[in-house]
Amino acid sequence: MKNEPTRNRILLDTKPLIKLFAQEDGWEAVQKILTCVENGEIEAAISVVTLTEIYYKYVHQKRADLAKTRVEELKYATYVRKLSLNEDAAIMAGEFKGKYGVPISDAFIAATAYFDDSTVITDDVDFKKIVEIKTLTEKELLQRGV
Repeated sequence: MKNEPTRNRILLDTKPLIKLFAQEDGWEAVQKILTCVENGEIEAAISVVTLTEIYYKYVHQKRADLAKTRVEELKYATYVRKLSLNEDAAIMAGEFKGKYGVPISDAFIAATAYFDDSTVITDDVDFKKIVEIKTLTEKELLQRGV
């Protein structure tokens, strides 16, 4: 397991963003985190895989218009870095998938966080299986103080 990641460097999983967009239970915590990001208190990123997951979710619901809108909002949110996959991350994702049996999209997001030395913010239990990365829920991050 890596040593403690940079205190204020996070990678948002797809689930918190979906919560925010749909105003599902816990969305207020995600909004507070993004406010901290906009204020420069936290450095945040998403994996480009999150763009795929969000686009797919809304297209699957027959909401192509919303898929485009949500992805555009994220693409142009300049305060959130968008992290691409490189060869090392692709190989690490394969390792995570094989070792822990997590969904491939989660493996890609985890590998992106691993190489960025970021804490994954999610309540998806699949990420907890991956001991090589640090994870926190949105509430845990806020309780620690940003």
